[in-house]
Amino acid sequence: MRRLFLFIFTAFVLGSCGQSPSNNSNGASDVLAIKDPCAVIFRPAGDKLQSLKSDFGEKNFPGILAFNKTTITADSLFLASKGIKIITTSATQLQFVRRNGESSYINLNHPKYAWEIFLFTGFGDPVKADLGDIETAFSEAGFK
Repeated sequence: MRRLFLFIFTAFVLGSCGQSPSNNSNGASDVLAIKDPCAVIFRPAGDKLQSLKSDFGEKNFPGILAFNKTTITADSLFLASKGIKIITTSATQLQFVRRNGESSYINLNHPKYAWEIFLFTGFGDPVKADLGDIETAFSEAGFK
């Protein structure tokens, strides 16, 4: 019964999260502009996913993929419980627009990025969360 509840709750949370288009049909990189406080969850797709599969190896990739999906789901539940708006995307270019109008850009095509969560309050730069310790990243980002 608990698993069923967790599954339904997870589906509800992820279904109610702010979604943005993830890929252009022409294959060009997307730019996702983020202007409001939120958590941006990057789930690689397309060329980025193929690149990660190549980097990690065909044999290891299914396990890595499953682990990251599970971890991001758990982190999403934590963030949702704190009332944080969640945007899930596979856009590889992120533009974080602070309230004073300045912007920070992140190119997720860089090899150092895989599955990621960025926490943005609208005031400072986004905080890249450690997927294994979302609570610490939450407090470091300045959310209350």
